[in-house]
Amino acid sequence: MFRSDAFRQQAQNWQQQFRKVQSAGFLQRIFAWILLGMVMMLSLALLVVVVLLSWILIPLMLYRARKQMRRAQQAGNQHQPFSQRSSRQSRHETHIIEGEIISRKED
Repeated sequence: MFRSDAFRQQAQNWQQQFRKVQSAGFLQRIFAWILLGMVMMLSLALLVVVVLLSWILIPLMLYRARKQMRRAQQAGNQHQPFSQRSSRQSRHETHIIEGEIISRKED
């Protein structure tokens, strides 16, 4: 299958194209390396900006979430009269799950 003349001709064409690319001028190679370096530096700068932005925004978002949680807790405490008995009862109520038990008899 690979010994056909069509394959050999295509392989020779690829080799000739590769030789042409390798024989590119010195200035073309320098330009390609400079362009590649600039693209790499641009991507590195973008990565640094994203990392710094995340370092700045994550603590701010955590602060806002904690602040909202405190407000919700304070609003919940204002609606209930504060006594030791009711606070104990509310702590236990958070662990209670209400529901119906349905038993099915298998035939």
